Amino acid sequence: MPTGKNNEYYQVLLQRWQQRTCSPQEALELMDYLRDDASGRTLLNEMQAAFRQVQPGSGTYSGEPGNRVRKELLQHVQGTPVVPFSPRKNFGRFKLAAAAVAVLGLTIPAIYFFRQPVATTVAVTTKKDIPATTTPGGHKAVLTLANGEKIILDSAGIRQLAQQGNSAVHNQGGQLVYVKTQGAGNTPIYNTLTTGPGETYPLVLADGSKIWLNAASSIRFPATFAGEERRIELTGEAYFEVAPDARRPFRVLVNQVTVDVLGTSFNINSYADEATINTTLLEGAVKVNSKKGSIQLAPGEQSQISPNGNVKKVTGVNTAEITAWKEGYFQFESTDLTTVLRQFSHWYDVEIVYEGQLRPRKFFGMISRRSSLVNVLKMLNANDVNYRLEGKKLIIQGD
Repeated sequence: MPTGKNNEYYQVLLQRWQQRTCSPQEALELMDYLRDDASGRTLLNEMQAAFRQVQPGSGTYSGEPGNRVRKELLQHVQGTPVVPFSPRKNFGRFKLAAAAVAVLGLTIPAIYFFRQPVATTVAVTTKKDIPATTTPGGHKAVLTLANGEKIILDSAGIRQLAQQGNSAVHNQGGQLVYVKTQGAGNTPIYNTLTTGPGETYPLVLADGSKIWLNAASSIRFPATFAGEERRIELTGEAYFEVAPDARRPFRVLVNQVTVDVLGTSFNINSYADEATINTTLLEGAVKVNSKKGSIQLAPGEQSQISPNGNVKKVTGVNTAEITAWKEGYFQFESTDLTTVLRQFSHWYDVEIVYEGQLRPRKFFGMISRRSSLVNVLKMLNANDVNYRLEGKKLIIQGD
């Protein structure tokens, strides 16, 4: 239990969750408490009485939908499996129940789907031949200095790691921080931060910009920015909060794509196994440039750039789903199976192989990224996804 937070605190969180007013971060905190702490397990048992006291027509869960949600949650608390909704007309109630159960982190399946009758053939796809990770590594990364020296980073300790040109490099309780000093020379000195599968790490650049690096990703950046622009290079996925500086634009290079920024918050997903390079804007404004054109984004919009440089804009994007990885969980909102599995492959370091035909289906819910691969696979299997695990290969079996 976090310091200074007692059982009453989590009772309030539980009430807020029942009212659907808690934030994703609070929901995850409640999930961890209910799952891992002895007092939390007691509170979980008391949920049954709490839900029985909710009368039809009162609170958020009112009328027939509320009765059904309460019934399903009680069944899950008691350890009785529940058959997920199938008809599309039940989509709204189904989504609410699925998210509620997933947030609580119960051992019964936390992901749901609805089925469509059409079958499609999916070709075999593979990932780089690397060992499988059954438990995510968490808060780790490797920093490569300009001279080639490699430093392993984790969440432990507060210490200065090196002096790189005009910047002192610190590891401050699990955050890599560059602090500008009075060193000599203005020649750029480049460092690289790299995460493996199942690892993430935050970075504060010398200009104050903050970057969260997702699993199996890397970022190359100068220890101190010099000249008329701030330029970095990214592979994989990262979330950015760029410090404003109208005199020096911030530029992110991803393959042959450039994202121009003045001061804003955005996410870039450029994993090699994704069909497009996706830039999603949360705040401010960015301009995305490819070899076939440019596109300006407003908050809630996403650019999708194909390998040949074609640019597409998507509006009304669920930014919370896209940046959920930064908050420590997977979030799925009408997400297809192959997209779900791509996210799992980056985090758990498994090679995904598809066999035969897969029925189209959509998934909803939230899963803590601290969950083991074994538990995640149990969730998939309980939702009619058949598989076999052969070493580092996760083979998804169709019908």
